[in-house]
Amino acid sequence: MKNFAKFLSILFAAVIILSGCSSNNSADSKKLSADEKLALSYVTDFYNGTKEDREKFVEESVHPEIQALFRLGAASEASEDKKLKDPKVAESVPYDDEDGKGSVVLIQAADNQEMIVLIIDNKVGFGYAASENAESQELFDQMRSQFKTAK
Repeated sequence: MKNFAKFLSILFAAVIILSGCSSNNSADSKKLSADEKLALSYVTDFYNGTKEDREKFVEESVHPEIQALFRLGAASEASEDKKLKDPKVAESVPYDDEDGKGSVVLIQAADNQEMIVLIIDNKVGFGYAASENAESQELFDQMRSQFKTAK
């Protein structure tokens, strides 16, 4: 019986170690750029975060020209079914415009949810998500077409 308990302990430890190793897929193991980290922070701290997290994020990480609009958004919280669960950076493409330089970052989450985050000059410019509004959905689809990553 003592040997059986020892065997179970070793087996249990091996399962824990192996499950930790297997969670490192290629998306997790790639090194994220500063823009990609900021886009992921937008989802976790602003979109999914508490009111205090959202307010702090706006002050520290949102482009100054758009902060007023984000402050309005910080007052309301996304419902649990709209929050992005387990968000990951899927892909990013460079952004270069007269407004500034940065990246457009595709975030993918559980339940096939996606968000596209525009980063300009190391600050968040906008976040785009699928919408029931036809015009908003058209804008999202246009932005989404910039990425090679399949939906």
